[in-house]
Amino acid sequence: MSFTQEESNEVEICVSCGTQTSFKKGDNITFRYGYIEGAGQLCFKCSQIRKMHKTGSYGDSEWTRYG
Repeated sequence: MSFTQEESNEVEICVSCGTQTSFKKGDNITFRYGYIEGAGQLCFKCSQIRKMHKTGSYGDSEWTRYG
């Protein structure tokens, strides 16, 4: 997909919670953390929640520092 220069500099919005992510629309999806093909970009917090659900790891030892 090709974007204009202005569009490629727009910040992506999290498809789960609606906050701004750290990625721009023009960034290659290969290098994005939390990108779901067919759905879109997740912010860091939502991608960590997805990771917890996927792995079944709900221990709060590491997660509490992001809350």
